[in-house]
Amino acid sequence: MTHKIRIFLLFIVVLPVIYISLNASPVPREAKMPFRNSHFITVDSAVIHYRLWITKVKPAKGKVIFIHGFAGSTFSFRKNYDSLLSAGYNILALDLPAFGYSDRGTWINYSQSSRAIMIWKLLDFIDRGDTTAWNIIGHCMGGGTAEAVAIMKPQRTRSLTIIGALSTALSLSNIKPVKKFYADYVNLNFLSFSNMQQLLLSGYKQQPDTNDITGYMMPLRLPGTIEAIVSLFSNCREVVPLNSNSLKQIPVLAVWGTKDSWTPPRYAKTIKTYVPQMELHLINGAGHMPMETHPGEFNGILVEFLNRVNKH
Repeated sequence: MTHKIRIFLLFIVVLPVIYISLNASPVPREAKMPFRNSHFITVDSAVIHYRLWITKVKPAKGKVIFIHGFAGSTFSFRKNYDSLLSAGYNILALDLPAFGYSDRGTWINYSQSSRAIMIWKLLDFIDRGDTTAWNIIGHCMGGGTAEAVAIMKPQRTRSLTIIGALSTALSLSNIKPVKKFYADYVNLNFLSFSNMQQLLLSGYKQQPDTNDITGYMMPLRLPGTIEAIVSLFSNCREVVPLNSNSLKQIPVLAVWGTKDSWTPPRYAKTIKTYVPQMELHLINGAGHMPMETHPGEFNGILVEFLNRVNKH
């Protein structure tokens, strides 16, 4: 085979590959669906992953948004969605930036007020002019975010539910398990099956199963999580003052596990000093994640509360 023929054959084989590479569009992030009901939206340069459920009950009783806690995701409420759907509620759950399948940008402001602004922009997009107020539900760190969302627009908030919550009045860095998570994760020692098992055992107060462990681990393996968690503690300057007085006009439910050692029940008493109308329900034997470990009792409490405050 002559040198010219080799060059010709190389040309006709390689050129189409080069052409395809140069003209191929990247797979859009929206096509990489973690769940069947996954959606992605860009808010202030950050890509946010969220999920939607539409009830078959007509007319729907109301709208609910779930906001997860530190190191959580929409997976954290997997045992609660069906009960609320059956009860007649449309549901939105999102992954806060730094977690789940949302962006890990170090440029993102991770403060509660900044998150609240981001969430209301997402809700504006979802509402498309619908003026029905939202029932806001948050767990742990997401409880503080839920408070900030309600504080920012009380007129669009039907109710607020906090679960083992770290309120806007308390510091995330004060929680010992969170501090340990932070230190271990940044030192690259955290993402092992056994370490996640021990963390969930501490939160659940019972042994997690394989599905629990892998469900939490998978999103935390995404690139950029370490850097985002560092930013979570360092880039968190509040952009809007958060005055808890506006919560006094909103029905508030608090659900706590009696064995919660991460945010002990005494935290609920602190919150009640500035939200005196708050209803407190303690779930006996539950730890920090009662919506996962005691879903039957938790869902019953939540649905009863939502039905009561969403009467038309």
